[in-house]
Amino acid sequence: MQTSHSHHWTEVSRHPTSEGVVRYQRCACGRWCLVSTPFIPDPIGVSATVPVTRRA
Repeated sequence: MQTSHSHHWTEVSRHPTSEGVVRYQRCACGRWCLVSTPFIPDPIGVSATVPVTRRA
């Protein structure tokens, strides 16, 4: 008989890589999980000056 188990992950270690960060997590039941989070490139800011035309 199989019972469902809700994992409660605890981070064991975290390491930066050239493409992001990897985290190793484990549950009290003994299962391990590897989580990879890619770096998000910096957003490019854009600004402009728009002339305002006033109606008479």
